[in-house]
Amino acid sequence: MLRGPDLSELLQAQHMRRVALDATGVYFITEIDQAHAEDLAKSLLVMASARAGQPNDDPITVYINSAGGTVGDGLAIIESINLMRARYRVRIDTAILGYAYSMGAIVAQAGDTRSIGRFGTLMLHSSEWTISGEDAKVFKDYQRLSEHYQEVVAALFAARTGRRDAAWWRRFIWSGRDRFLGPDECLELGLVDRIDEPTLVDRPDFRVAMPPVKGAPALERPPDARAARRSDGS
Repeated sequence: MLRGPDLSELLQAQHMRRVALDATGVYFITEIDQAHAEDLAKSLLVMASARAGQPNDDPITVYINSAGGTVGDGLAIIESINLMRARYRVRIDTAILGYAYSMGAIVAQAGDTRSIGRFGTLMLHSSEWTISGEDAKVFKDYQRLSEHYQEVVAALFAARTGRRDAAWWRRFIWSGRDRFLGPDECLELGLVDRIDEPTLVDRPDFRVAMPPVKGAPALERPPDARAARRSDGS
């Protein structure tokens, strides 16, 4: 007779996995909401306090595979990372696995070292709001809150990338578009520090050939005979 899973055993196994991850300094971000922001803060406290005073060659790594979430909770995650880094003098890196969209892309900027896999994607876009209430609150108070979030995020990107000012990043992010960026584009814009290339243990020469980044110089082609005739006026 088949025995159904024991709830206490499942909870114990989950707890042991969390303990093991905390010990190795690994945390995974998927959803960005209040519950996950609280869970990350607690886990970072455990991991960072255990590493206080140790060499920084054993960093905490926050892996991000996220479609985004709420702005306030994302900023809370960034604040937790900054607070633990300052209090315990530990390195906290961020690594994008698969994709980091919207607030996930913003949280990724909190890492000491930011990396993305060769097949990863980052996406930036305007924030979305669902609001109901009195006219003054909707069209004045929440408008100011939206502007505040734009200012904060644009300043973060300008400071973290070291490329272009906050005004440029504000126009780039809040352009009304969904800006999907591949690894090379992220590296060019300063949104990541490293691209993690795929490797094979038995093939050290293994490489994945990727198409050139849009806007990069194309390979020169032999001149077309008709174009040559036009250029010399014949």
